[in-house]
Formats: sequence, C-alpha cells, structure tokens
Amino acid sequence: MNKSFLRNLQIAIGISLILVLASSLASYLSIQDQIEDRNNVEHSRKVIAAANKVLHDLQNAETGQRGYLLTGRQSFLEPYQKGLNQIPISLQKTQDLVSDNPEQTDNARKVTALVHTRMQMLAELLDAKQKGGEWHIEQLENGKRYMDSCRTSINQFIDIEALLLQKRSAALSRSSDNTLFFIPMAAILSLLITGICFVKIRQDYTRRAQLQTELKAKDLEMRKRLKATQRIAAQIAQGNYSVRVKDTERDDLGSLAESLNAMGHALKTSFESLSKNEWQQTGIARLNNMLVGNRMETELINDAVAHLVNYSGAINGACYLRQQEMIQLAGAYGMEVRMAERFALGEGMVGQVCIDQKIKQIDGIVPADFVSSCASGTLQLSNIIWVPIMTGNECIGVIELGSRQFNDEHRITFFKEAARIIGIAVLAAKAREEVQTLLEETQTQTEELQAQHAELENLNTELEAQAQRLQASDEELRAQQEELMKSNAELEAHTEQLEEKNQLINQRNIEVKQKADALAKSTKYKSEFLANMSHELRTPLNSILLLSKLLADNKEKNLCAEQIQSATVIQSAGTSLLLLIDEILDLSKIEAGKMELHIEKIKVETMLQGLKNLFEPIVAQKGLNLRLFDTISGTEIYTDTMRLEQVLRNLLSNAIKFTEKGEVVLSVAPDQEDHANLIFEVTDTGVGIADNKQAVIFEAFQQADGSTRRKYGGTGLGLSISREIVRLLGGQISVKSKLGEGSTFVLRLPIDARSKTNIETENIPEMVPPSLNLQLQEYDNQLDLHIPEDIPDDREYIVKGDSSILIIEDDTELAKKLLEYTRRQGYKGVVTVRGDRAMQAAIQYRPVAILLDIRLPVMDGWAVIDQLKANPITKHIPVHVMSAVHVRKQSLSKGAIDFVNKPLSLPQIEKMFARIEAARHTKTKKVLIVEENAKHAAALAYFLKKFNIPTEIQSSVEGSIEALMDSGADCVILDMGMPFRAGYEALDAIKKIKGLEDLPIIVFTGESMSLNEHDRIQKYADSIVLKTAHSYQRVLDEVSLFLHLIEEDKKVQQKVASNIIEVFHGKKILIVDDDARNIFSLSKVLEVHRMQVVTATNGKEALQQLAQHSDTDIVLMDIMMPEMDGLETIDRIRRLPEHKLLPIIAVTAKAMVGDREKCMQAGASDYISKPVDQDQLLSLLRVWLCEGTLK
Repeated sequence: MNKSFLRNLQIAIGISLILVLASSLASYLSIQDQIEDRNNVEHSRKVIAAANKVLHDLQNAETGQRGYLLTGRQSFLEPYQKGLNQIPISLQKTQDLVSDNPEQTDNARKVTALVHTRMQMLAELLDAKQKGGEWHIEQLENGKRYMDSCRTSINQFIDIEALLLQKRSAALSRSSDNTLFFIPMAAILSLLITGICFVKIRQDYTRRAQLQTELKAKDLEMRKRLKATQRIAAQIAQGNYSVRVKDTERDDLGSLAESLNAMGHALKTSFESLSKNEWQQTGIARLNNMLVGNRMETELINDAVAHLVNYSGAINGACYLRQQEMIQLAGAYGMEVRMAERFALGEGMVGQVCIDQKIKQIDGIVPADFVSSCASGTLQLSNIIWVPIMTGNECIGVIELGSRQFNDEHRITFFKEAARIIGIAVLAAKAREEVQTLLEETQTQTEELQAQHAELENLNTELEAQAQRLQASDEELRAQQEELMKSNAELEAHTEQLEEKNQLINQRNIEVKQKADALAKSTKYKSEFLANMSHELRTPLNSILLLSKLLADNKEKNLCAEQIQSATVIQSAGTSLLLLIDEILDLSKIEAGKMELHIEKIKVETMLQGLKNLFEPIVAQKGLNLRLFDTISGTEIYTDTMRLEQVLRNLLSNAIKFTEKGEVVLSVAPDQEDHANLIFEVTDTGVGIADNKQAVIFEAFQQADGSTRRKYGGTGLGLSISREIVRLLGGQISVKSKLGEGSTFVLRLPIDARSKTNIETENIPEMVPPSLNLQLQEYDNQLDLHIPEDIPDDREYIVKGDSSILIIEDDTELAKKLLEYTRRQGYKGVVTVRGDRAMQAAIQYRPVAILLDIRLPVMDGWAVIDQLKANPITKHIPVHVMSAVHVRKQSLSKGAIDFVNKPLSLPQIEKMFARIEAARHTKTKKVLIVEENAKHAAALAYFLKKFNIPTEIQSSVEGSIEALMDSGADCVILDMGMPFRAGYEALDAIKKIKGLEDLPIIVFTGESMSLNEHDRIQKYADSIVLKTAHSYQRVLDEVSLFLHLIEEDKKVQQKVASNIIEVFHGKKILIVDDDARNIFSLSKVLEVHRMQVVTATNGKEALQQLAQHSDTDIVLMDIMMPEMDGLETIDRIRRLPEHKLLPIIAVTAKAMVGDREKCMQAGASDYISKPVDQDQLLSLLRVWLCEGTLK
C-alpha cells in the first residue's frame, strides 16, 4: 500500500515537473526566436538606411559639382566635399552590414564600383574647370548615365533588402504568436494533471487507512503466536527437546512452527548421538593416555581391562592373548580365583570368538548361574560380551566383560575400538622387548669395537715407527737419485737407456712423495694424539690437587706447620703442572697452524715506555746504555699487542744478554719503501753473529754457539717463535751483523695488521694460560734479572685493627709511588720486591687487598697467585694484577679480582683504590643467582652460605628482574651456560633499569667465548669468572670485594661445616673411576665427612656394586673407562626401576666437546668438570643428598 501511494505521488509530481520544464523550454526557445527575428528586422532596416545614405551623399556631390560648373563659385563645392568624405564611409558600413549575406555582398561591391567611377568622373570635370579648361556636354551625359546606373543598382540593393525585411517581419510575428500559445497551454495541462493526481492520491490514502486498521489487528494476532513460538524455542535451547508448538494455521508462522518442531526432534536425535560419541571418544582417549609409555605387557593389559570395566559400568573382565595354538589369560579384573586361565582355539566361548573373529554377546542369563563375589556378598550378572582383539586380519586375543546391562550398538562400537587400540599397544610392547634385545646385542658389538679401538692405538705406534723408516728410506732415495744423475752424464750416448733411467727417477720421485705424505700423516697423527690426551693427563693431577688440598686444610689438626706448607707447595706445583699441560696442548695446536691473534689499536710510545721500565734495571746492572725512541710521535698501529711485545722483549733480551759493554737501541721509524709499514730496529754493540750462522739462528733449537761449552744459555726457541709471530702479523724479520761488531735485527710490520692477517679471531677461543713459548722465553730472560733491594715500608708499625695493603712489585720506583698513595688513602703499606716472600707477608699481615706484578724475581706472579688462592687463610684476599703484558683474561681465570695494564697512570691507581674503598664500606644485603640448572644454583648458594652470604635464586630473565625490583640485591651472579642470547638479554635488561646501572654483575660461565663475545659481555659485566678448579673460590673472591667480605666469620663457617658433616654422615656413595689414584683421593675427601665409600673401576663393576649395595645414596661416575664407559653405565642404571631416581654425578673432562650434553642425555643427574673443585663437589653432593634443607 505504501509503495502504491508513493508511486502515484512520484508519477504526479514527475509529470507536472516534465510539463513545467517542457513549457518553460518552449517559451524560452520561442522568445529566443522572437529576439533573433527582431534583431534581423532591425538589421535589414539599418542596411536600407545605409544604402539610402550612399545614394543621398552621391546626389549631393553631383548637385554641388553642377552648381560649381555653372557658377564657378567655391561655395557650391561644399556638398561635393562633404559627399566625397561621407561616401567611402557609408559604402564600407553597407558592406559590413551585409557581410553575412553573399548575394547582398556582391551587390554592395557592384554599387561601390559604380559609385567610385561616378565620383571619379565628377572629380575630372571639376579638375578641368579649375584648370580653366573646357568641358563638353557629352561628359555630362555620360555622367548622367553613370548616375542612373548607380541609382538603379542602389534601388535594387534596397529592394532585395526590403523583401528580406518583409520575411523577417513575418517570422517575428509567427514567433510572437507561438509564445502566446505555449504559455497558456502549459498552464492548463499542469492544472489538469495536478487535479487528476490529487484525486488518485486521495483514493490511495483512504485505502491505506483501511489497510492499516486491518494490519494492526493482524499484528496483534501474530505477536501472540510469535510469543508462543519463542517460549517453545527457549525450552528447546535449554535442552528440552520434547516440547512442540501447537499452531495449525496454514501461513508462514504455521510453517515456522512445523520447522521448529522438526528441529526439536532432530536436535534430540543429534544430541543423543553426540552424547554417545563423546562417551566413546572420552573412553578411547583415556585408554590411549593409559597405554602411552614404555610399559610391560602384563601391566599394560591389567590397566586396560580395569579401565574397560570401570568406564563401561561392567562388573568384571578378563583379557586372553593368543600364544600359538592356545589362548592364555593375560590380565583380569574382579574375576574369581577358579576362573579358567587357558583355552585351546575353538574351546569355550573365548576360543570360539578367537576363531570366528566376531563380537559375541549373551543377554538374559539366569542370575543364579553367574555371580561375582565381593565383601558384602555376591553380584549377579545378566550379560556377557566377548570382543576379539584384531590387528589387521589376525586375532591376537579376546576380551571378556560381564555386566548387568545390555550392550547396545554404541557400547559395542566402543569395545571394538578399545580392543583395536589394546592390540596395537600389545604389539608395540612386544616390539619394544625385541628392540631391547637388539640393543643389548648392539652394546655387545660396541664393546668389541672398543677392543678394536685399542688395536688401532697399537697401529698408531707402528705408524710412528714406519715414519722413522720412511725418513731413512728418503735418505737412501736421495743418494740413489744422485747416482742416477751421474750415470746420466756418463751415458748421454745411450738414449734408450737414458729414457729408462728418467722413468725410473720419476717413479722414485712419486714413491718419495708418497712416503713424504705418509710421514706428514704420521706427524698429523702425533699432533692429534697430543691434542686428545686431556683426560689421561688430567686424571693423575686430579688426585694430586685433591689430596694436597686435603692435607693443607689439616681438618684433623695432626700436621705441623712445615707439613702444611709442604702440602701447599705440592698443590701449587700441581696447579703449575696443570697449566704446563694446558700449554703443551696449546703448543700442539700452534704446530697445526692454529695460533690466535688479538688485533687491537695501541700507541707505540706507550709500548716503548713499558719496555723501558722492564729492561732498565737489567741494563743498569750490566752497565749498559739503553735507548728507545720513536721518530714519529703519537704513532698508533693495529696489531696483537702481546705478540709484538713478546717479539721485542725477545730481541731486547738477546741484545742485552750478548752485549758486555756499549749500548742497546730500539728505534721505530716509517718504512721509506712502503708507507703502510713501520720498521722496528734493535741494535746492539755485542759479540755479533758470524755470516754462516745468521740463517741458522731463526731455526728451532738452533743458536750461533751450540757447543757444550757455550758462554750464553737459552733454549734456542726465541727467534724461531718470533719469526713465526711476525709472519702471522703480516711482516718480516731479518738480521744484519758482523762478528765482534754487534747486530741489528730489523722488524718490518704493517701499520694495520687487520688487512694482512687471515686469522678469524671471532672463531678462535681465547686461551686461558699464556703460550708455552712466551713462558720459555721469559724464563730464559729471568736468568739475567737481578733482585732489587727491599723498600722501607709500614710493616713495623702495623697493629691490630689496622687496614693494610700488600704491594708485590720489583720496580722500586713504582712500588714507592704505590706505597705513598696507599698511605695517603689511610692504609698502611707492606712492600715485597720478590715473589717467594709474598705468601709469608700475606699470611702475617692479612691485608685488605694485594697489588701483584706478574714479572717478579725468583717466583713469578702466576705462582704467587696460585699460592694465595690455594691457602684458606689468604684465598679471600682480593688480588689486583698489574702487568705491562695484556693478560687480563689469564689473571681473571687465576682468581684475580682486577687487572691493570702498565704503565700505571694516576686515574688507574685512583680507580683501583676506589674499588677497594667502596667494597669495604658497602653494607651487605644479598646476592641474586640467575641459573637455569636448579641444582647448580643451589650448590653455589649453599657454598656462599658457608660464608654468611644470603642468596636468592632465579631461573629466568623475567624472574631476576622482578626479584631485583621487589627485594633488591647488592650483586648478581649470572650463569651464561644458558643460551647466550638469553644471557645478553638479562645483562641488557638489568643495566637499563633505573637505579641498577652500577649494580655489580659477575658472569659465571663454563662456555668457550670468542673475542667478540668476551668484549660484548665485558661492556655489561664487572667480572667474568670461568668455571675451573678454582671457580667457586673465584666467585667468593668477587662477591667478597663487592660485598666487603674480606674477613671471614669463622663461627659461621664452623657452624655450616658441622651441618655438612650431619648431611653426609652415614650416606653411602659409589665412586666409579678406572684410576686408583683418583678413587683414593676422592675417598679420602669424602671419608673425612663420614661418608661410606663404595668403589668400582669400570661400568660392569659399578652395576655389580649397585646390586650388592642397593641402599647407595649417590653415584660419582667417571666417563672414560675401559670395558664399559660411564655413558653406557648410566644408561643401564636408569633401566633398573629401583635406581631410576638415584642421583648420578658425571665427572667430565672439560676439553671434551659435548661431554656435558651426552651425560645429561644418557641420564646423569648433574656433572662436574676435571680437575674436581673440592668445594663444588661437596656443595653438589649436599644438594642432591639433602635438597630439602636448602629451602
């Protein structure tokens, strides 16, 4: 209705608008035509007027000309002159007006030509009159004819224009009539259509009002029906699918009611089906979860039957598995004792179902015949179902279930799917048993391979012998080659024989090359053998270090001071020997071409000053003059500082050693031939070198004087090592010398060694100890060093309560400056100029800090720091190492708290004392340990607890930041064993927190780091502690400096020590190691703490000991052992159910890459590196033996 009404309204208005627009357009066009016609009429009138004006002017000109001709008076010429001026203008105006009419344009041109001719004739007569000539009547008659022609042409022109004027006037009348007609007609039509539309719209409105009344009544009825339908739909939505809509009307709502009733019925059916499916899927899912894992077949079957009985509501159940031609009971639930356990195929329902491979169900059983006993009486069964267990087309068993309810189709489907899953699990269990059998066979084969490995080692020994034989053979071949060459000269005439000889020589050359290759392989085997000797060399040292520390601690108080000192010396010597072993292994890497370089920017002037301070005391003692100068002030180069200083020290040391009088000069100048190089020259006035010896001195173990009566000592390695270092730095070394006049060694090096070296520093881990070559060379140099005189200090004035600092420095001038600064800072200073007296001074005066130089007489700084860290009395004293050689990482790895590079500047000294002062006045709060391995974190925390240091443990970056924000900490120990990326994130996140920018951070890591990684960590961390034999003590030293724990709280230590004994008392530990010395040393350490020690020398013995000592509390397992190694032993122990949770600590060699990961994968609970740190071992044992006491 609304649409019809709107449509009629749109039509009426549309037609009215169209008529108004049409009438307006018609009127507009009519008026436009009328205006155009009026303009045309006016235009024609102007043309006629212009033509008349031309005729009028021409007539006036003619009249004036005649009057003048008759009278001769000039006054009659005025009309002529006026016509002469106006006629051209009128003619041009007439032509312009008719330019749109081609016909009239031609007529205008004709008139113009006639008028001009007539005016010319008038001018000729006037000219003749004025000149006094005569004129004839013929001229007048001729002029009259032209005048008539002009008049006729102009009249014709006017007639044509008048006719056009008449047409245009008629067109103007017609357009006026049209306008008067269109306007009234448009108005009449508009009124007529408007009236018709009004009547139509009024009828539509009346009909719409009637329909609206009817719709309201219909709407009320529809609402009532919709509310009834909504109520039914709401009940269906709430789960009541039995309700129905009672609406029988045959309309849309009636159809909706029928659809809603159908939907309710469909939902009821669907949800019942979904409920059944969910019941089936839940049961199957639980069964799957129950069967997952490495489980025995019997346990698996019993759990599966129990699940089916409980989940399906059955009363009892049993499972039979087929074994060849019999079916044997494998598991049961709620069955009677007298039940049958074995059936033949086809015997009873179980045997028949196995043959038929179909589900069988019996319902309606007499209750008295089938009952199940329980404590309260008996349960009666009314239904039994047998389900075959199928795998493919084969039946491997039958499941029997008894219940009191009928099993419908969906329950049978559930039992069928459950039987299929049980069948798969049974097959998997059998397959695991087969795999286990194969694994045991494989392990047997592995043992055979180990035996073969031993044979290969024997072959390696034979290869070395073959290498020696190859060298002898090579000498013989060279002699034969010389004989052949001589024969070749004698037998030139015999061409054929010569060719045969040449072929023979070529064959021999090939053989020589093959033997040389074999010799190179033999050398390679030797290098690889040395590089892989870490375990065998570290094992005996482990015993030495542990037993000597046990004796030095003297916990039983049964050793005198001299015996304790001897044990301390043994431990220090063992540590030094361990360092030497590491250096020998590094030497084998250097022989293989793996020497590292650390390229950095240095000032030549600074390096020269350090060398001057080092050698001035030596040259002063010998009465020589030492001059060092740089011709280019402020020169900076990129090179390996330590290696370059090693070369220059070697050259200067040799020059001083071989010079009895005169001077030694070290000069630095630019290379005139190549400006990219610098030249270092070491010149002396010594004994010089003979010409035939100048090439030999650069070879290893060669000297200019190699006799047994030589005057000067040394190993002969220095110059050989220097040559190789210079070559790696991209330079050259040469010598110029004359015997008896001195020598000049020229060292040419690039200013920027980064572009000349091929060493990928990022991929080469920085070595912890200095190279063997450096120590050998420095040992040679120390033979000529003198011992300075003692310096007066404050040792006589130290009383109880004073704070003192021990200065160990052989440079007397520097020692005096440090002593003076120490006094200004309020401390008392004790100075010793030799290393062997440092330990005694540290024990006697108990300084708050030690300033230690590396290069010392009698005993170097490395040995001093080893002694300090090995003694319980001095190990907590912070040590600041000072050296002209950049050995920061070596110092930190030894246990130093800081490293300062010489020559010392005042800001460096102030910073060093500021750290000491800040540590002494910092209030101790606690230490935050961030470590992923919870056991290692607990062990470190317990170790710090012995020294009354409170700790908090976090295992993630987020947790550590929250702990710092909530409770605060004075120091953070961050383990970088976690992924390095996470460690960097932790460092970066902590340093970005406001208020924590200066928080001390100690990075504790056992991972190898590249130079880039080390430098990156160094930007954040205050100290980096490597996990070594002294790592726990090193961490304690760092924490002591940051938290002011230099003085020990002995009461707390004694209390914690007693707690350790209580934890270890009576605990049984199994030590598995193939080295008897190691077993002895570890046993002694643990027996002191009252532990029961059981030992085994290989994996097989370990398994036997565990079988005999099932009450073993913890196992300490070495990895490399004969017969059965540690990894295999751990794996076998873990297979034993009673030892699945037994703590096993693996003892690994740190040099073996991947040992730790292999240990954890094999089943080790934790690991510890060789040589074993006694404190770390005791802490780890305590954590695993009594984890609850740490919480």
